[in-house]
Amino acid sequence: MHNPTIQVTMANIRDQFPSLKRTYNGRQVVYFDGPGGTQMCQPAITRMMNYIENGMANLDGLFATSKETEAILTQARDDIASLINGYKDGVFFGNNMTSLAYPISRMLSRNWGAGDEIVVTELDHSANVDPWVQAAEEKGVKIQRIPVHTGSLTLDDSVIETMIHSRTKAVFLGLASNGVGTINDVKPYIDAAKAAGAITVIDAVQAIPHIAVDQQGLGADLVLGSGYKVFGPHIGFASMNPALFSSYQPYKLIPASNEYPSAMETGTINFEGIAAMSGAVEFIESLGEGDSKRERIVHAYEKFEQHEQEMASFLKEELSKIKGVNLYVPASQTPSTPTISFVVEGLLSSTISKYLADEHSIFAGHGNFYAHQLAQKLGVMKYDGWLRVGLSPYNTLEECERFIDALKECITIHLLKQRQ
Repeated sequence: MHNPTIQVTMANIRDQFPSLKRTYNGRQVVYFDGPGGTQMCQPAITRMMNYIENGMANLDGLFATSKETEAILTQARDDIASLINGYKDGVFFGNNMTSLAYPISRMLSRNWGAGDEIVVTELDHSANVDPWVQAAEEKGVKIQRIPVHTGSLTLDDSVIETMIHSRTKAVFLGLASNGVGTINDVKPYIDAAKAAGAITVIDAVQAIPHIAVDQQGLGADLVLGSGYKVFGPHIGFASMNPALFSSYQPYKLIPASNEYPSAMETGTINFEGIAAMSGAVEFIESLGEGDSKRERIVHAYEKFEQHEQEMASFLKEELSKIKGVNLYVPASQTPSTPTISFVVEGLLSSTISKYLADEHSIFAGHGNFYAHQLAQKLGVMKYDGWLRVGLSPYNTLEECERFIDALKECITIHLLKQRQ
């Protein structure tokens, strides 16, 4: 049985996040901006600082710090593979998901041409739309867009047979929406793409903080994630099926390594951030039980889901009682992350966000959050976009209650001012 180096339970999980101790304007801060970036856990901070304090180096040196850096990179690849049931020989790192998507788009589109097609969705973050669309436009490739049902906030799966076929080169899907929290059933799309000979790329950035992502179980060719959305540093990572590396040639410097996955990493990468990612995975693993790292990670996510969904259910119920609040969340029978977006009739979301921060030290973002196609389709930009509450395992029901009280106060004060 595993004996983690840190002993964490859901009861003392907040002790692992130093930033939760911060106060702002005389009040303890409430971080409800998880979809934009979680707070960093102590094991990630510790591993990052240990690497920095004990000597940093680049790769390929015949000295201790270089060899240690290589070992840290190897360990991080293994840890990310365990986190998402990916491929340790296919894990590579970059600045963030968007910065990874652009060079990947160049690599995938090398052999695209007229008559080819790609598939994206209307529900996704722009990082899983624009890099692929721009590459397709340059190559004269047709772009298919899977529609979103505005009522259910789910993808229209009736188009699978008509949109994915022998001319399809790649299908790009988001596993969870950063705008409205919908967890998409991507398996039917992946299966259709596989049957058509198309590659599948999954944006799992918003899913990885909340559910046990299973790349191999889904059959996804490439999965993208962000460390700073899952208790780690500002870094991006990807896992690609190594069997596909021989089919694609990345753009890189001539003397750079031709071996995969390092051939995907241009220039010197963020080794201190990579060290921290192993700490983030260690933290998640420490919350679970099981005979393997993967089993412990999956068990930890079960605890996350139970805790987060309890808070999310409370917020949805209370928000639905407030006059003028229009919720943009999937129906209860649709799986979703604890991301709750809404607008308030007669108020800008920016006004609410600023009031919550200045008067109650509650940090919740507003805007389209780069899910701009969805935001435009739902007509929320007249409110300055959504007000988004994104919960994380370190949040509490008491913080949710505090938020509801603060929101009611904000609505009362500002609407009263408007009437005067």
